[in-house]
Amino acid sequence: MHLSEREILIGKFKHAAYKPCYWTEQSLRTGGRRQCYKHDFGIKSHQCIQSTSFRGCNIACAFCWRDVEERRHSFAHIDEPIQIADELVQNQRALIEQSLPFALDNYDNMVKVVHTLGTSGKALEVSTIADQSKISRMRVKDALNDLKNADVVIPHGKSFALREDLAEAGNSLDSSKEVIERLVASRNDIINVHLEAANPKHIAISYDGEPTMYTRLGELICEFRKRQISTFVVTNGTFPERIKALQDNGSLPTQLYVTMAAPDKETYLRVCSSVKPFFPVHEDHWERLNRTLGMLSSLDCRTVIRITSVRDVNMIRPQAYREIVRKSNPSFLEVKGFSISGNAPRISERLGKTDLGYTDPSLLKRALRYAPTHEEMLDFAKGISDGFKIFPLINQSEINRQVLMGVGWNGDDVGIDFANEL
Repeated sequence: MHLSEREILIGKFKHAAYKPCYWTEQSLRTGGRRQCYKHDFGIKSHQCIQSTSFRGCNIACAFCWRDVEERRHSFAHIDEPIQIADELVQNQRALIEQSLPFALDNYDNMVKVVHTLGTSGKALEVSTIADQSKISRMRVKDALNDLKNADVVIPHGKSFALREDLAEAGNSLDSSKEVIERLVASRNDIINVHLEAANPKHIAISYDGEPTMYTRLGELICEFRKRQISTFVVTNGTFPERIKALQDNGSLPTQLYVTMAAPDKETYLRVCSSVKPFFPVHEDHWERLNRTLGMLSSLDCRTVIRITSVRDVNMIRPQAYREIVRKSNPSFLEVKGFSISGNAPRISERLGKTDLGYTDPSLLKRALRYAPTHEEMLDFAKGISDGFKIFPLINQSEINRQVLMGVGWNGDDVGIDFANEL
């Protein structure tokens, strides 16, 4: 069972949604050893709920991994904030309960796979590992993915072998278990992390759509605050009046992210609405985004400008980005790389670079050219920050495709004071 493959619509009117994150699942399967970038802020991935308050959106960014072509843009009715909050927590707890037996089974399978590879002394294909270990091919693949993430096994074409220095460690089941406990996950940690995960401490309101289009977002944030759950909200910034209302009502999230997809209006209109517009960006969206950016330094919460970076599309004019960030003065600046997941392979179609249909397999290959390497992202971040002299580097994560810099934030410690910053 893969938690991150499941989406659950929330409420009576289904404008809210819940989907367990890849990193939530990774943390559960590894006893908390693999975490997403939010861990730098003191957030444990297995205690984080990935959600959205509103699946509709008013723009259609070319790089979006959501189904912008088919998504709804409005809902006739909206649900009560307390219902959304209750259902999100209930669904998280239910899926965590379902996850534990699968995570423990995966732990046992990893031990068997390491033992099988260790006793063979050579690289084996999935089918051979499955036959020798008496595990289904699907479960062997699951175990190999986690072993590969921990550098315990090394791919050799279609085959897999133990890392050279671990080859002899797989000669017995006991030694194989020691490898898993030391490098991947301990059985006790897996159990303890699942127990901890049943009490979520954070919610990311960012999974799909535009959260501020839910007119009762502030009340929803307050519902989570009552439950001692911190909130991150990611917005496209085109509803500055909604952000102002959150400020005026004392219902801002713990951390507010504003996506900035371009350094200028011309690029923005091109990137945030396809050449074949599925939902066109209006001329005033750039101005409305800039009104939101202009509010960041005065908001009573942490703020982040997030630049979703797409090679050959918006990784241009770094000094223009710099001036916008300087003027806005958020707490942080984040450069986050375009990643190919969900519907993101449609980017070349959305940009009018091809007439291929969505089902054409070559779209994925075409999309690869838009995904920057970590080195390219670092160079882009350095260009914006003048070699990190203007906006100092706080941290970077290649696996999370993220570079975090400080702007209005003082110091390297970005950990959230959960007693005072919810």
